[in-house]
Amino acid sequence: MRALSAGDRAEIDDLLAAYVLSLDVDDIDTAVNLFVENGEFHTYGRAFVGRDRLRRMFEGAPKGLHLAGRSLIAPSPEGATVRQQLVFYPADGSAHRLAIYDDDIVRVGERWLFRSRQCRFMTEDGTLHSRP
Repeated sequence: MRALSAGDRAEIDDLLAAYVLSLDVDDIDTAVNLFVENGEFHTYGRAFVGRDRLRRMFEGAPKGLHLAGRSLIAPSPEGATVRQQLVFYPADGSAHRLAIYDDDIVRVGERWLFRSRQCRFMTEDGTLHSRP
């Protein structure tokens, strides 16, 4: 397992920022292309695998503002793992949601991409669940 350079960490931070900002401005193409071809997103007890299913999930997701916290980035045998906090404020003014993302990311050519993202929502008692 190789150590992550400062450059790797900066590129991973850019990946994470591109994800939330692309969703906030409804740029679904960018969001989908931040995943490997067979990338996975796990949430609400479901898995969305592949760019077509990711696109449909993002298109149907509530619109709003994603505010992400600082991330813990660690090397893994195949790339890196990331854990990140998120507060989502829905555009319709409904209650905000608190979440934790756990990611597996890999380098493909010159880019870091998501292999998988797991989004777990925090309940009122502070436990994390894949369903809100």
